[in-house]
Amino acid sequence: MVSSNTPQNIPLAVRGETPKTPSCVVCNRRKVRCDRQDPCSACAKNGIECVYRAHAPPRRRKRRPSDEAHRPDSPRRPRRSRQTTGSSGPGGDTRGLLSPMATSNTSLASNRNDQGMLIAEGGKSVYVDGNMWSSIRTELPSAEDVLRDASVYSDSDQSLEGTGDDSSLILGARTKTQITDLHPAPLHIFKLWQVFLENVHPLIKILHGPTVQQQIIDATGDLRAMPKGLEALMFCIYCIALISMTAPDVQKAFGDSKVALLSRFRRGARLALANAGILRTSDVVVLQAFLLYLLSMRAFSDPQSIWSLCGVAIRVAQRIGLHRDGSHHGLSVFETEMRRRLWLQLNILDATTAQLTGIAAQTSLMAADVQRPANVNDCDLDPRMTERPREHRGATEMIFCLARCEFGEWLNRWSGKPGPLLAGQSFLSDSATSLAEKDRAIDELGQIYETKYLKYCDTSIPLHQMTTIVIHAITSLLRFSAHHPRQHAERGSHNSQSDRDRIFANCVRMAENCDLVQTSHITQRYNWHVENHIPWTPLIHMLYELRNRVDREVSDRAWFLIDRICSRHFRDLKGRQQRIAFNVALQNLILKSWKAHAAERARCNRPPLPCPAIVSTICDMQGKQQLAADDISAEISYEEAPIGIGSRNQDQLVGEAFPNEQGLETLDLDQASNFSSMDWTQWDQLLEDFQHQYTKDGEPHCNVYE
Repeated sequence: MVSSNTPQNIPLAVRGETPKTPSCVVCNRRKVRCDRQDPCSACAKNGIECVYRAHAPPRRRKRRPSDEAHRPDSPRRPRRSRQTTGSSGPGGDTRGLLSPMATSNTSLASNRNDQGMLIAEGGKSVYVDGNMWSSIRTELPSAEDVLRDASVYSDSDQSLEGTGDDSSLILGARTKTQITDLHPAPLHIFKLWQVFLENVHPLIKILHGPTVQQQIIDATGDLRAMPKGLEALMFCIYCIALISMTAPDVQKAFGDSKVALLSRFRRGARLALANAGILRTSDVVVLQAFLLYLLSMRAFSDPQSIWSLCGVAIRVAQRIGLHRDGSHHGLSVFETEMRRRLWLQLNILDATTAQLTGIAAQTSLMAADVQRPANVNDCDLDPRMTERPREHRGATEMIFCLARCEFGEWLNRWSGKPGPLLAGQSFLSDSATSLAEKDRAIDELGQIYETKYLKYCDTSIPLHQMTTIVIHAITSLLRFSAHHPRQHAERGSHNSQSDRDRIFANCVRMAENCDLVQTSHITQRYNWHVENHIPWTPLIHMLYELRNRVDREVSDRAWFLIDRICSRHFRDLKGRQQRIAFNVALQNLILKSWKAHAAERARCNRPPLPCPAIVSTICDMQGKQQLAADDISAEISYEEAPIGIGSRNQDQLVGEAFPNEQGLETLDLDQASNFSSMDWTQWDQLLEDFQHQYTKDGEPHCNVYE
């Protein structure tokens, strides 16, 4: 047995020996031999700043089991995490963005539900679980070493030139552009921050406004010295703020085009995220930035790409331990609350983009145990607080986020019930589940929304108006899903007239919500979040129903809404997108529906309606297309199309639209002119293809508000 007094067990400092200098950071990263000079020859040759890590303090010798048995107070019980107070000075550590309450070297508190551990310090964290980690938890290195190894370059000025950079796979190849040169002027930085606070922050609430604002003020004093996580966050704030503005407003405020500025800030955001080591980060601030970037991407990318990148964000969140509630791991009250908000928004983005790609949302992602965020305002939170804030009973700044969270919790409850109910929203479209059971579930959600949210909403407040619209949109869409006509077709039955009336009225309500949210001046600041999100399936059902509905009040209102919504949609499209299969099919459906409706009114001796402008525009467009059939570069514009009911002669219009049922470039979903039973499967495929192809290069398009 080796004596405890042998030289091998005496610390180097006691023996008077100098510890061996380790390899420099760059050589260690590149796995090459370092000559340990200052600077080393490899760094000097490549013109890279050479930095050596400080020696880690010597570890305490591990006691043998025999020693532990003789100790009266054996540390076999799980260690509680301790907290030390840190600070975030100007241009200093990014921990102030989340919490200046940094946990001590290793916060290894055991979760009540599993054996996972959260190693946290300075606003960064790494989560590990599994039997292997549990068995060697006393052998884990200090938190500083674990977090540094996770992202060597996240807080240093080291260049990644010459080293592997896997982030280029998702963020593009690096360029020699100096990222500091991509920042706007300080005055414009504050303008973009104010736009973010007004247009974006109320709908997502993943940042603590007062804390981040102070960080931005400090950083603008010296943009070159700011932490890399904060720089990534700032560029992503620029991007999402620009997305939320109209092109004329951007030109007026910043003296440059929206497309040019967005291209510049997108490039800066990608470089900043790569510099911050997005794929290996343990910094919550970097994940906050990445989520903002994904939200802004919905304006210029396809849902499939965004959903795939959501998977990256979820994996980063899992590594950080965001899927485990901070209250179980000794994190501060403030940090725990901000992590809950970020986890909620990640789940919402993942679920909504999944739906756009035709994938069912995951309602129990990674078996998370995260509690819902508190119903409090930003002013109720402070990084130094030690007690959980008292929640408000009525409306707060969190009303929109909590209303969406309520829907997710309701979905989890009902999809997890024993019996025939299926996972997610699938139980609403399952023909094996009774309509009474579906209606009971929706009634429960409607009652919750009424008592906890709607009764406190003041629709003169933009955020409350937006919340009201979204709540009505959610419940109406759920009703339509539960009573969808395709379910009767699957059973070989038909809707009764009373059921058809209820479904049609519900579709009209959804169309009213869609039109209201896109035209109301009160919610104009939130249009980036709902732009061109149109309830296409209910509108298609309305068009099929309108061929036989001639009751003046209902049918007039329906055609008015279809005219406004579809005119706006086609007017905003570019020429190449107007020939997408879904748009061609929709144009033909509108024309056929109007023809059948006009014939039915004449048969019932009802006065004719003025022709909707959208019908007139489609007829004119198809006439131009026939003339330009040999010119593949010709583009048809909807810019001149009015929004409203036109006054062209109805018989003349029908003759132009259907000259002996010939001359239309059709993707004909109903070969018979009398509208045989509709093929929902084919419409579903067209909608999915439409979402794949509908990208507008810098302008908002497929955002969602459920």
